[in-house]
Amino acid sequence: MISTNEGYTRLEYFSEDVAADKNRKEFDIKNHTLCYTNQRPDFLFIGDSITEYWELNAYFRNSDQLIINRGIAGDTTKYLKKRFYVDAVQLKPKYCILGIGINDSIELEGDYWKKLEPVPYSEKLKIVKSNIIEIIQQAKKEKIMLILTSLLPINIPILRYERDRKMYIKELNEWLMEMAKMNNLIFVNYYATMTFPGTDKLLDGITYDGLHPNAKGYQIMATVLKNTLKKNGIRI
Repeated sequence: MISTNEGYTRLEYFSEDVAADKNRKEFDIKNHTLCYTNQRPDFLFIGDSITEYWELNAYFRNSDQLIINRGIAGDTTKYLKKRFYVDAVQLKPKYCILGIGINDSIELEGDYWKKLEPVPYSEKLKIVKSNIIEIIQQAKKEKIMLILTSLLPINIPILRYERDRKMYIKELNEWLMEMAKMNNLIFVNYYATMTFPGTDKLLDGITYDGLHPNAKGYQIMATVLKNTLKKNGIRI
């Protein structure tokens, strides 16, 4: 990180090829703009491609609210943890909506071309949980109201380890729900509404590719988010 004399902090590029660098210049300029004009977001969404691809203004149209998107396609808990201060905390949002973790599960597959073995399931889950705990601690330290959201269900039969990744999603979602309770945070359960009741089967017609929501999928998510926040006295 490099502190400037203009009242904001920007992030250096990472020393390896990672997805988190893709939007770095754009986000640094936008973050500077918000700090420079002293505008505090009402809601800041941060996460991976599921956040980045969400056309937020199409679903949340309150003209009196400033809603910011800081999603990066391909991002993981490791790098979101490292960019959380510059892309969330320093902007001082009233509410920060976190959706991250699905890309970490790619390592359960390994990489045939790079000759990388799959990362053991328990090891991967432990690392992801540790990273998310650090994000929660950052938010708590800086008095940012963090909202945890579930991972979405998947339907990608071509994956060698789809079963393991589905188990990972289910287990991490249960843990996220428990962490929300332990830390007095709001938990938004997209997963339960996007699967057939009592199963891990993705609803028909709500994604483009078995992972990323289409307009209908995002509509479900928007409705779940609105209803969950409304129960907690929050309007979006």
